[in-house]
Amino acid sequence: MQNFQVVDISAWQEKLNWQKLKASNIQGVIIKIGEYNYLDEMFITHVNNAVTYNLPYGIYYYAHASTIDESIAEANWVDKQIKTYLNGQNPSLGIWYDAEDKSMLKNKINVAYMIGNFINRLNELDYNYVGLYSSYNWLINIIDLNLLADYIPIWSAQYYHENSFKLEYPNRICKIWQYTDCKQIDDMILDCNIYYEYY
Repeated sequence: MQNFQVVDISAWQEKLNWQKLKASNIQGVIIKIGEYNYLDEMFITHVNNAVTYNLPYGIYYYAHASTIDESIAEANWVDKQIKTYLNGQNPSLGIWYDAEDKSMLKNKINVAYMIGNFINRLNELDYNYVGLYSSYNWLINIIDLNLLADYIPIWSAQYYHENSFKLEYPNRICKIWQYTDCKQIDDMILDCNIYYEYY
C-alpha cells in the first residue's frame, strides 16, 4: 500500500461518525492514550471502533516530562495501559511520544533526552515501533536531533503546502506528516496526516 491518509483523534472527537470516516478516503487513525497518569476519556471507545470498522490504528501519548526519570515513568505508564487495554500488542501505526508542551522545558534539559529515554524504555519492553511527534518548529529549533538516534521515526506537524522536515532532513525517517487541523470529512473537522509507505 502506498502513502495514505490518517486522522489523529482524542476525547475532543467524542461524537465521531465512524461509518462516514470509514466511507471516506481515511485509512487509519492514531488515538490519544492519555497524558500525565490519566487515560484519555475516549481511548477505549476509539480503539473499539477502530477495530470494529477494520481501520489500522496507532496511539500517542501527550508528554509533560521535564526530567529523564519523568519520561521513563511516562513510558512505564504507557506500557501498563497497553498491557491492560490492548493485550500488550504493538499498534500497527506505532506508539508516538507527543513532545510539544512548554512544561517539558522548565528544567532547561534538552527535550531530546526525554524523548530518547521514553522511546528507549518502550523499545526495551519489546514495542518495536515507537516514534516522536512534534511540530516543525520544535523539530528545528527546540529538539536537538543530534541527540536522537536516526532510526527513530518522526511525525512532523506543519500546516503548509509541503513537508519541509522531510525535504530538509532526508536521512531522517519522516513517517507521518500532519498537514492540517481542519480537514473536513462530511460534517467532521479533523487533524489529517499523510502516512508514508505503509505495508
